[in-house]
Amino acid sequence: MAVAASPGRRPPAPALIGAGLVAVAGLTLLLPSTAGYDPWAWLVWGREVAALDLDTTAGPAWKPLPVLITTLLAPLGDAAPGAWLVIARAGALAAVVLAGLLAHRLAGGGRAGVLAAAAAAAVLVCVSGFARGAWLGFSEGLLVAALLGAMWLHLAGRRGPATAALVAAALLRPEAWLLAVAYGAWWAWRRHGRRGLVLAAAGALVVLACWLLPDLWGSGDLGRSGARARVAEPGQPALAGRPVLASLGGLAAMASWPVLLLAAAASVRVRRARPLALLGAGWAVVVALMAEAGFSGEQRYHMPAAAAAAVLAGVGVGAGARRLAARAGRAPVAAAAGALGAAALVLIAPAGRALAGDLAYDARLHGDLARAVAAAGGGERVRACGPLAAGRARFPVLAWHVGAPISAVSLVPRPGGVVFRSRLRAALDPAPVVRPGTPLVARAGTWEVYAACAPGR
Repeated sequence: MAVAASPGRRPPAPALIGAGLVAVAGLTLLLPSTAGYDPWAWLVWGREVAALDLDTTAGPAWKPLPVLITTLLAPLGDAAPGAWLVIARAGALAAVVLAGLLAHRLAGGGRAGVLAAAAAAAVLVCVSGFARGAWLGFSEGLLVAALLGAMWLHLAGRRGPATAALVAAALLRPEAWLLAVAYGAWWAWRRHGRRGLVLAAAGALVVLACWLLPDLWGSGDLGRSGARARVAEPGQPALAGRPVLASLGGLAAMASWPVLLLAAAASVRVRRARPLALLGAGWAVVVALMAEAGFSGEQRYHMPAAAAAAVLAGVGVGAGARRLAARAGRAPVAAAAGALGAAALVLIAPAGRALAGDLAYDARLHGDLARAVAAAGGGERVRACGPLAAGRARFPVLAWHVGAPISAVSLVPRPGGVVFRSRLRAALDPAPVVRPGTPLVARAGTWEVYAACAPGR
């Protein structure tokens, strides 16, 4: 029989930390906010799964865990996007906290460990694309949290929860499949022997089914997501002459060469940090080889490797601080830490201002679209008016607001249809191009709505 906790017993520290991260993530919604391309697709798909009417013939590649979450959020209706942003941002905050905790542990604790933790957390936040992706609700923050959490749990001797964290990572990115299967099989063998291996194999099949079967249901094509993942945008590594080198160059650009060099030095000098270095390097190699095989190889796919480099860089800072303190005392260490922090703030301030401007425009674009749909007569009347069209990267958000599948929105306007026209960035031209003579039926901020049938009248 379970024993009830005493009234005065405090919740465990992880629960308090998790609640605090969710609360902070919730407060971020007070600032201009919206989801990005992939998260809007997951929200549309979650709504469709809840209605048992899934259509994945258009949109990004399928991701099981985000769509499972958005399916659970679907009953919230218009509040679902905000709820997803809270979850995604809380995951990114957890990744930052775990980076600090892991660096503190690998650096040996103490004052040097505290400095290592602060450096690792700061470097991760400054990794190119991390803050933007977290704000827009992409899954990389959750992925990094799952992977770093798995390592933290492993070092704490909690193999079962570590396996669960790796399974979560495997439901976010296919690159994590092999790691989750290998670790899960090792832990299951140690705990249950041959029966454990059977259970691990069954679990691997379930994970694979979560990737393939929903897409088969929604599109009728078992390989739809694989084909979609091979569609590379201009400038992506898969289109380069040497995709492997282009992919690894993308990692160097997002983490920066000084961070990678410091991480390499830490992995050489600090023995306990080497497993993390091997995992980060292995992840980078897998992503690069996938780019060589024709997958797009987007830079953000390297986020786990960049996060590992951030933790290792923090360990390097801690190790260097410990040696400096042993030779010259604590005062030079404090002075050096302050100087590095000030220099970092000066360097990242312009990028931070530009990022804030872009994110504010994204939020305005989303808010204006909701008003444009209302001005055009609402989702039902817009759908009844004719085929829908919107500019690049705006299909899922329009599909969400009008209650249509993503496949109902095209890039090229069709005769007799409805065109939602906007600027993806303030400096870009409005898109898509509207056929001459098509009446303007509604306008809201950054959006114009053109339709022959005048749905709002």
